[in-house]
Amino acid sequence: MTAYFEIRNLAVSFRTFEGIHPVLKIEHLAIERGETYGLVGESGAGKTVLALTILGLLPKPAGIIHSGEIWFDGDDLLKKSEQELASAYRGKRLAMIFQDPMSTLNPVFTIGQQIERVIEQHQGLKGAARTRRAVELLDMVKLPDAKNVLRKYPHELSGGQRQRVIIAIALSCGAEFLIADEPTRNLDVTIQAGILKLIDELQKSLRISVLFIANNVSLVNVFCKNVGILYRGKLVEEGPSALVTRQPQHPYTQTLISAIPRDKSEKLRFANIKIKPEAPQGCPFYSRCPIGVEQCMQGEPMLEPVEDQQHRAACFLVKRD
Repeated sequence: MTAYFEIRNLAVSFRTFEGIHPVLKIEHLAIERGETYGLVGESGAGKTVLALTILGLLPKPAGIIHSGEIWFDGDDLLKKSEQELASAYRGKRLAMIFQDPMSTLNPVFTIGQQIERVIEQHQGLKGAARTRRAVELLDMVKLPDAKNVLRKYPHELSGGQRQRVIIAIALSCGAEFLIADEPTRNLDVTIQAGILKLIDELQKSLRISVLFIANNVSLVNVFCKNVGILYRGKLVEEGPSALVTRQPQHPYTQTLISAIPRDKSEKLRFANIKIKPEAPQGCPFYSRCPIGVEQCMQGEPMLEPVEDQQHRAACFLVKRD
């Protein structure tokens, strides 16, 4: 029986001048209905590529999906046509919050014009009903004086306000699965907290599922039930967020956690890593791994249980029951 959202054996590459470059190789990822799942990885790990692949927005012909299945509520999205994705899934059931609201919003149209256009396109509302729905959405994301905000242009709003507008647009058509691609990346710390709290409140009140993408482990630990650690397009560790952050098993996860100061008096710690040659047939983290052995060069480790079925790590050196 498949989960509400499930990825199986997904392999994605990009065609470059230097040849075919692998970007994603995900064996398995599952999200239950109403769950918030955190996906963590450094820049270039393939997080945004995964989000675009889910929504059917992977740029082609540069992007190549070699294999895999993406199941959403019983349907394989990879088998749907562009027309089917656009009419029945993207916007209506699946939506995305992009990390840069200024590049997402059109600077020559008012906030009201942009929200109402989406509402009319997907819900068929027009006139006063369309405007009322836009005001309701801005109230939902806690933007004060919503009617006045509708008349403003994107540059007249702060970064946090623009991000709330993006969230309102994402939820405008009743999406039940939300992909948040580093939604607080370009915001001040205090503004970040407000956006995270808003997403958490909306997830609980609307009972939507959320794939929260971040490059900071501490962010996902705040409100994500489960977390997956992505390195070079591969999930190297996965499990309950509290367990993964407190008892990290994979050397890469341990490196990420060790770089986070536990209190104000503690200085940032960085692992003293000696870069080794790449292992094309082995573990993708081998060249940076402080404990890598010859076995790690011979084959690629699978994502297997560490202590129980919930906590899994892709490392030959992890102790397993």
